[in-house]
Amino acid sequence: MINKFKKKLGKDAHLKELLTGSAVTFVIKITGMLIGYLVVLLISRKYGAEGVGLYGLTSKLLNSLAILGCLGMNISVLRYVGQFAKNANAPAWLKQLYGHITAFAFPFSVVVGIGLYFSAEIIALQLFENTTYIPALKISAFALPFFTINLINVEFIRGLKLLRVSEYLRSINRQLVIIVLLGLSVFSYGILDSVYALVVGLLLTFVFSMGFIIRYFKKNKAKPILEKGLTKKELLGTSMPMMTTAVASFVLANVGAVFLEIYSTTDQVGIFNVALRLAQLVSLVLVVVNTISGPKFAELYWAGKLKELKRVIRQSSKLIFWVSLVISGILILFSNFFLNFFGEEFRTGSMALIILIFGQMINAMAGSVGIFLNMSGNQKMLRNFIVLTSIIVLAGNFVLIPIYGIIGVAIATSIGSLIINLTCVIFIYRKMKIKTFYLPFLKFKS
Repeated sequence: MINKFKKKLGKDAHLKELLTGSAVTFVIKITGMLIGYLVVLLISRKYGAEGVGLYGLTSKLLNSLAILGCLGMNISVLRYVGQFAKNANAPAWLKQLYGHITAFAFPFSVVVGIGLYFSAEIIALQLFENTTYIPALKISAFALPFFTINLINVEFIRGLKLLRVSEYLRSINRQLVIIVLLGLSVFSYGILDSVYALVVGLLLTFVFSMGFIIRYFKKNKAKPILEKGLTKKELLGTSMPMMTTAVASFVLANVGAVFLEIYSTTDQVGIFNVALRLAQLVSLVLVVVNTISGPKFAELYWAGKLKELKRVIRQSSKLIFWVSLVISGILILFSNFFLNFFGEEFRTGSMALIILIFGQMINAMAGSVGIFLNMSGNQKMLRNFIVLTSIIVLAGNFVLIPIYGIIGVAIATSIGSLIINLTCVIFIYRKMKIKTFYLPFLKFKS
């Protein structure tokens, strides 16, 4: 059997790239997630559930604004790097692409950061009714433009298929800095220490990613462009729908924590954040496979190699389903044990965790729908699906949280997963006759 599998790998270069790349990325991603859990554990032990809530919500707001600041170019850069990589003009086009992106994203993110700084008091007092968020949001505003460019840098490096570098910068470096700073008690601001450590981690990661990009362009000197490259207008036309999609996706995944802070308490936000982090383990293999498959989808689709594309999608869907199913079973069986690891008070989130796990399993069954739509030029349709789903989830949170609290957030989040994945799966199957989903024993032509 082993020899048969090796023979198959030798004949299928795409499968080999998917599995070997996934293995490396999986190890880095797992390491990053474990370090991330260690960060949350460290914060929970030092500052309790309230500290976890402050750190988690500040981090979510910073992420959402950075995604907004990117103008969708952290996603479009992945598509264009994958599309241009095999072209003779690649070094020149990539340099031109990066120049266009930073010319748009950095100034815009500075404006967003200024807006956050001067609205910090209003957000803290009027929305959260918690003065602790004022300094947390103001220091985050300073880091925002650098965090925004770092998101773009990471995706640019990922598009080059330098996955070890991109995943280290995405998943590990920032978390390590936070652990070192909190472990050494460098700051003395009490519950705000974790936010200051987060900001330092973001800034150092930006320095490393920027250094790598500069070195890449020095090593791969661009020759004069022989053919017309990408214009700024074309870049914006592709990126803007992706920006709406990215912001709506982030809202979809994280708005529940904001509603909890409004209708409940910061410690409940902390408990929900831990439950959500654990549930996201189910989709870990989906995230890992997407990291590899994103550039591959763009490469095969725009080269017109649809037969090979369908095979890669089919192989990745099976891998995602079975690994996710095993992780789901383990988390459900030992939900109390995993939650109790963060502290006794976190065990109250066990039912929310189980509901969130079912939502994540829906993600896994659907396969790589979002990344495929973006890489195949269907970003506007994905935007429409996600915006509609976000509106439904917002309404769900508004209705359910005052009644059911943390359970209500979990239900609304899982309903969102069902709606967005189902609409994307149906659209892809009907328009392109491509089956991104995998359900054992059910056969569909693709």
